[in-house]
Amino acid sequence: MVDILHRVGVKTPTPEKVYDALTTVDGLSGWWTEDTKGKGNVGDVLEFRFPVGGFDMEVVDLQPSERVVWRVVDGPEEWVGTTVDWELRQAGDYTIHWLERFVAG
Repeated sequence: MVDILHRVGVKTPTPEKVYDALTTVDGLSGWWTEDTKGKGNVGDVLEFRFPVGGFDMEVVDLQPSERVVWRVVDGPEEWVGTTVDWELRQAGDYTIHWLERFVAG
């Protein structure tokens, strides 16, 4: 499988709000899935559940308002071992975030 890259802009004056949406259970459940559990600290595991399954992501790296990195530790076989890397940058009125999913191996 190839690496995946998404670039998205969120209208907000600073990256802190986007960072909070990626690092807190309340933030994550507000935009991805309401069935989110865990803690968003380095070394902790976040659990995301959907009606047809879910993922467990270990928090690997946090750089406040700049970067969030998760490693998939449980879920669909093809996702386990991959890394999800969120890079945050401010551009005018928007926080631009790049979401990259790197394939293990």
